[in-house]
Amino acid sequence: MINRTVPRRYAQALLMIAVERGALEEYEKELDKFRKLFLGEPHLKEFMDNPQVRPEDKKKVLQGLIAGKLNPLVSDFLFLILDKRRENFFLEIIEEYKKYADQAGNIIDAEVRSVVSLTDKDFRQLAQRLAKATGKKVRLKNVIDTSLIGGIVVRIGDTVIDGSVTKKLSLLKNRLGQSQLKGIGVIK
Repeated sequence: MINRTVPRRYAQALLMIAVERGALEEYEKELDKFRKLFLGEPHLKEFMDNPQVRPEDKKKVLQGLIAGKLNPLVSDFLFLILDKRRENFFLEIIEEYKKYADQAGNIIDAEVRSVVSLTDKDFRQLAQRLAKATGKKVRLKNVIDTSLIGGIVVRIGDTVIDGSVTKKLSLLKNRLGQSQLKGIGVIK
């Protein structure tokens, strides 16, 4: 199990600076850019996590990776993490920052499953409805699920809104099974 205390502390520190400077989204994009660069280099994580590699060597590699590609404050933040010998938490810190930035920006993630990709108009309308219902900005993602017959299934956190044809047929079956069919001339 990963200790979340260290990543949370660093993420909160960067978040405080980002809020102060009005740069929540900018820093999130910069950290995401670094994450892609970091994961794009084979064996880099192993190199950074290796305690036998000297910090100066890790700094040189990090400098070569991000030189001129990131906001100077984000670069300094990454070097601070390295100076404090917490480089094995790079990815976890980024993950925690994203969570805190979403909370601060009043943003939630939602996933909509459908048989076919939603049209832009339907996508926008659904996002607006979900935003109105939750009182938050919704970052919506459309996932194609060919196991559905039709309709959509929306997941927001632990909440699932099932508007699929399968669910509606199941409800109809249950209602018919519970109804008194004798009154209309049908014998069970």
